[in-house]
Amino acid sequence: MQPSTQTLMPRRLFRAWMVIAIGVALGARVAHATPIYSTTGVVSSSVQCSGLGCAGLGVDHDNRAADNNLMGTYAVMSKNATAASSVSLRLGLSGTGHQGDRAGLLVALDGSAVSLSALGAYTIKTYLNGSATAQESHVVEVDGIQSLQVLAAASPPSQLEFVANRDFDAVELTISGAASLGYDLRVYYAYGVPALVPLPVQGLASQFSATNLAPYYSTAIAGGSGVAVCGNTTITNPQYAVDASLTNHATFGTFVSANCPSTLSVKLQDLKTAPAGYYAGFVLGNSGIVDLDVLSGLRLTTYKTINGVRTAQQSATGVGLLNLALLPDGKYQVSFPSTLPFDEVQIEQISGLSALSNLDIYYGFGLEPSAFQGTSRVLSDFSSTTAASKARASISGVCALCGVANPAGAADNNPATSATVVVTAGVTATVGLALDLNGQGRAGNRAGVIIQNNANNGLLDLALLNNLTLSTYDNNGKLLETASGSSLLSVNLLPDGKQEVSFRTTQDFSSVKISAASLLGVGVNIGVFQAFADDLASGLLPVIVPLPVELTAFAGQWLGGAAELKWTTASEKNSDYFVVERSTGRDDGFQPVGRVAAAGSSTRTLTYQFRDAEAGAQGAAILYYRLRQVDVDGTQAFSPLVAMAVGKQATAAPQLELYPNPAPDAQSVTAHFLNRPVSAGTLLVYSQMGQLVRQLPVVEAAQVLALPALAPGLYHVVLRDAQGQQLAAQRLVVGGR
Repeated sequence: MQPSTQTLMPRRLFRAWMVIAIGVALGARVAHATPIYSTTGVVSSSVQCSGLGCAGLGVDHDNRAADNNLMGTYAVMSKNATAASSVSLRLGLSGTGHQGDRAGLLVALDGSAVSLSALGAYTIKTYLNGSATAQESHVVEVDGIQSLQVLAAASPPSQLEFVANRDFDAVELTISGAASLGYDLRVYYAYGVPALVPLPVQGLASQFSATNLAPYYSTAIAGGSGVAVCGNTTITNPQYAVDASLTNHATFGTFVSANCPSTLSVKLQDLKTAPAGYYAGFVLGNSGIVDLDVLSGLRLTTYKTINGVRTAQQSATGVGLLNLALLPDGKYQVSFPSTLPFDEVQIEQISGLSALSNLDIYYGFGLEPSAFQGTSRVLSDFSSTTAASKARASISGVCALCGVANPAGAADNNPATSATVVVTAGVTATVGLALDLNGQGRAGNRAGVIIQNNANNGLLDLALLNNLTLSTYDNNGKLLETASGSSLLSVNLLPDGKQEVSFRTTQDFSSVKISAASLLGVGVNIGVFQAFADDLASGLLPVIVPLPVELTAFAGQWLGGAAELKWTTASEKNSDYFVVERSTGRDDGFQPVGRVAAAGSSTRTLTYQFRDAEAGAQGAAILYYRLRQVDVDGTQAFSPLVAMAVGKQATAAPQLELYPNPAPDAQSVTAHFLNRPVSAGTLLVYSQMGQLVRQLPVVEAAQVLALPALAPGLYHVVLRDAQGQQLAAQRLVVGGR
């Protein structure tokens, strides 16, 4: 069948269209790889000391850091109070670590009441093939790590590490400095663990190589923002947000007034369109913001040029809609999951928050959801009958008002319930909540908890992180490793106001514990919703790969006793063929019904069509179709769904179909418009009590619209036209299977 005229979406577009996910950070995932440890028995140690007072220096039982017992045995590095002294321990690894791997050691203070951060310098070096010359050398910062020890026992084991730039098969730790203090440091093992590195993701950045960049950005407000057209004199170097470099940046100056806020709009790469379901956002920077209040000061808006007219698609502001995640070098990203296609992203500073003054804007983007998700995620999500046995609260110290309320709320399979951890200000106590995972966390995964700060209006700042410690445990309840403080814990702010607090592990684990302490007179009152393990490369920028096949339309109609399907591509790259797949909506899933050859590579608009003559014999009133696009290298991508009423011509009354319905979860529902007249409209979602919970614009000729995440329950979904007249309605059950 030859090309005629309609669109196909990029790889994994089915997920991009269907999944409205909780946003976390810009970063893709990496398949689990085997870590290497110091289990070879290869050890060397050395002591350097000048002058008097060199007694007490050395390494005891160095071989115990190189045996097969990772946590049961350890070496002890002893450092005295001589400023000029240093002690080193080098451990061979069971294999070769590579560029990008995490190289480090797991250590703990042996009975000391001082935190690691107060004990001088820690230098890690890597070696290869027995060479005496180090591959790399890094001084590791450990500011903010708290000992949080129990009685006179050792502090929890913590990581000292860096990301390697060269191959290595041995790791060396040198401790030095801190003239007034002597101490013993336990060394359990050295390791090389593959890091969660960003993999290429499909999407578009505001990146152009043209000499004249003026057509690709705008600093004027018009139309849907509710503000009159005005120039923005407080924006410097706006062209840097659309140039070929992703490291240059434009800058918002100090906020001027609500009548003319700082605003910058940027086109997407090659003037292409990001499909519905892609995340729209910007990479920003200034002083390392982790405050939810920042989101109330920004508004993001997507646009699309339709028939030559720049048309506003969607806007988002506030913690309920926007995602915020920290990135390296003081950058962070702000974004939201779209439900409509877009070719332009706009950012507005709508508040005079001091944290937003001199805001740097690096670039805008439209990215597939996989940039914000890992390939695996294990949760503490047990049934209500077993959840109580999967959560364990603990208290050390004296505090009458400290404790954990409803610990099972963090271990059940209802994401809306939570436990509450409370530590009173001014006391010396630590409260912990350990949560089993409903599966195995793997070495290299993030280990973390989803929390919400019940105090300070839900804001999470760096100071609170210094009160929190995360720990992992094995199947037998043995402590494996911990992380605490802002230097080791990472934070992602979720669209619903919750936060993910996590660290990257070095061993397989079965449970995660969060501990909270009252430090410097600061109390803690947090809700704990779930523990998790996943392979998301949180806080890292992905490599953006342009869309290989740009699907601009996919539609169908019942005509002459058969299903007629058409789709259009605006561009293709190495595309081999399309497979048309059909589903009755029952449990048999999608089945292939035909194959259409693709154009290969093209930069012009192409239209394809397919006739399913067997559609009427399927015994279903509604059929669902999708396209499976296959590249020449075998890579596959799926289109959004098309729903079709069997036996009903396009002139029939408008219909609304929700798929799936009942929906097993809150992130997989799409609305399909059948026989809908070509006009703009609105989709409204009402709760069972009649409250309006969502309102989504429906653009002209739209066929499919992804619904935002909805809590479990019964909803009424109504389609209205541009004049407010009801066209169709359906009942939706979320969490009904």
